Amino acid sequence: MNQAMIYWLSRPLIGLYGRMLKLDVHWHQPLPRGPKIITPNHPTTSDPFLISCAIAEPARLLVIGHAFDVPGFGAYLRASGHIPVVAGEGHRAFEAAESHLREGGTLVIFPEGHLSPRGGGFMDPRTGAARLAMATGAPVVPVGISLSPRGLWHLESDIGNEWVASRWALRGPYGITVGRAFGLDGDVEDRALVRGSSRRIMHHIGELAHESQARLHTPYLWPSLLEPLVPQR
Repeated sequence: MNQAMIYWLSRPLIGLYGRMLKLDVHWHQPLPRGPKIITPNHPTTSDPFLISCAIAEPARLLVIGHAFDVPGFGAYLRASGHIPVVAGEGHRAFEAAESHLREGGTLVIFPEGHLSPRGGGFMDPRTGAARLAMATGAPVVPVGISLSPRGLWHLESDIGNEWVASRWALRGPYGITVGRAFGLDGDVEDRALVRGSSRRIMHHIGELAHESQARLHTPYLWPSLLEPLVPQR
């Protein structure tokens, strides 16, 4: 079964999940055609499924490597063509992602690398999204997610030799705001530029998460998102 068929067969089930969570999506503009890098924040383990539901087109995700070891779920990830990010082997994930973008594909990468802090706010961004944008010329599409912590189910699972924490959304509303695409220029080997560009991406994500939060009209949202954003330099 090819990857496109798996996407279209799984879409009704993911759509049902989105309706259960009262998925609320706002677009600043439609997604650009051709290759693009979609960069959401990562408050829950459910985010990859719900982002896929929102964008309504096939995309490959960069997914932490241990997820591929989960029985059944790992087989789905592999069959769908998603890209594992394994500790110490980041170059392989980067090469696979770069190849997908050069072939005209859509990529979803969570710049935080792991789940956002449990108490709210964001992890410091990793540089993969910025490096891929500079290397390929693909535009970045920032996405901000916000939801109520009261709708979460916290779980720890034994995967291989490691206990892995997950955080599943079981009750909405779940808000997504899709921002405007923008490009990143410069030398991918310029570390200072790459770090600054990564912070720029994360700042846009934070603004959009604030927007999602304000639109949901619920008092039980990530506490640190209530504080004013300070632009990163």
